[in-house]
Amino acid sequence: MYIVSIGSNIKPSHHVTWVVQHMNQAFGELIVSRFFQTQAFLMVSRHSFWNGVVMFSSDLPFDELKKLLSDWEVESGRNRNHPQCSIRDRTLDLDILWQDQSGWLDSIKELKGLPYIWYPMCSLLGLRAMKPRLGTVWFMVGCELLGGKRKRLR
Repeated sequence: MYIVSIGSNIKPSHHVTWVVQHMNQAFGELIVSRFFQTQAFLMVSRHSFWNGVVMFSSDLPFDELKKLLSDWEVESGRNRNHPQCSIRDRTLDLDILWQDQSGWLDSIKELKGLPYIWYPMCSLLGLRAMKPRLGTVWFMVGCELLGGKRKRLR
């Protein structure tokens, strides 16, 4: 079992949908958090991010999953070889946050200081967090509404 963060601030409606579809094809069932629109963190950008997290089961070892996620970032158009890759706008930013064999890769205290990860994590795990001043993003993958609660049709 893994939890992976997803962030995008270049055509996020396209790239987030694209990577969630790829994850669904690769891993089957996904649990997808709400996605939040956030300002850039530790970088200067005029483009806001879409941020969320996804949980899925996979037998892939950590290193192989990390390589697959990196390959998807590159396939989406991210230049991981640029010397300022970590502080530039990006099509996708995919990071493993949790693995069932080793637990959290960063401390909970660190994650709480990162609203672009903390609020989606709380959404995914059903935890209470102080009310964010972030907009929820809604997007479609196939015919499935992801990123929020479904409304019952009457």
